Amino acid sequence: MGKGLLEVLAENNISLQKRSGGRWVAHCPFHEGDRSPSFTVYPNMTYFCFGCRAWGDAVKFLVDYKNMPVYMAMEYVGEEFRKRFDKKTIKIGNSTAAWSLLYQAAEEYHKFLRQTPGAVSYLHYRGLTDKTINKYRIGFSDGAVLTLSSVEDYKIATDVGLINEDGYEMLSHRITIPNIIQSMKACDFIIGRTVTKEKMKYLGLRIPKPIYGLMDVADSPIVFIAEGQFDWLMLRQWGYPSIVIGGTHIQSYNLVALRSKKVVIVPDNDAVGLKAAIDITNKLTNSMILDYKSLDVKDIAELGTRENGMEMFDEIVKEQVSWISGMSPTIQTKWFQRLSM
Repeated sequence: MGKGLLEVLAENNISLQKRSGGRWVAHCPFHEGDRSPSFTVYPNMTYFCFGCRAWGDAVKFLVDYKNMPVYMAMEYVGEEFRKRFDKKTIKIGNSTAAWSLLYQAAEEYHKFLRQTPGAVSYLHYRGLTDKTINKYRIGFSDGAVLTLSSVEDYKIATDVGLINEDGYEMLSHRITIPNIIQSMKACDFIIGRTVTKEKMKYLGLRIPKPIYGLMDVADSPIVFIAEGQFDWLMLRQWGYPSIVIGGTHIQSYNLVALRSKKVVIVPDNDAVGLKAAIDITNKLTNSMILDYKSLDVKDIAELGTRENGMEMFDEIVKEQVSWISGMSPTIQTKWFQRLSM
């Protein structure tokens, strides 16, 4: 029998008071001096502190408050943690059905995130706006979000790696970032970023990884390649025609789509990111590496939390990407209007 958040809190001597709307409140256990109860538990059994902005569910509480390893916290609350997860990439026979199921999953994860104030606050802290969160259907899972109504859906979900053979949601306790194909109401990939202390920061599915956002910028002759999904989201929020490869390696089948474009590589400011960027320039002749080390941030996602992050990035682009001034007025107006002002 599993343990819910309310039971876990009670075991740790955290006294809750019931309020309207199915909420409970308590003095926050994560920070001292919480005179009026700011720790709120919501009907979907997630918590959020309006004082220190701690947030999560039963598992995350045990990880953060009791310093439990993730696997132990999951076992303690009764969640299956027998991954038996084959990371080998597989080909999906019916991609239409798989993309439809992934789209539905992305929508469910997004809906759950909107019901989880702590997760929304976390994304705001990372510099993302509600418009970006909604447009790109960013989500969150506590491990009990998906409902699969048919044997076929269950098989597809298992095949692509949404769930394992024990029925465990593989993107549990992660912020989910889908690659939505708006014109088709489809999704061909979802990646999850952990919000606990798991060693694997990002976890994807078992299907071939696409270039995130490529279809949205198909008519732009210049594209910016971000290293990670949060970097990509920030560049998109700033209006740049950006894509993301998700990691430090770009698969050969994805290179074909980029050979006709001018590519601006925006790596993380570390040795691994630079090495990967150089590797891409060796494969794509019309490419360059954007140097923003002078801004003293580790990546674009961090720059997005700065008050004038967008303006600082714009100046770097103006200085280094001469291709933009050579584009037609139509292209400049559509993709780089702010830079040409």
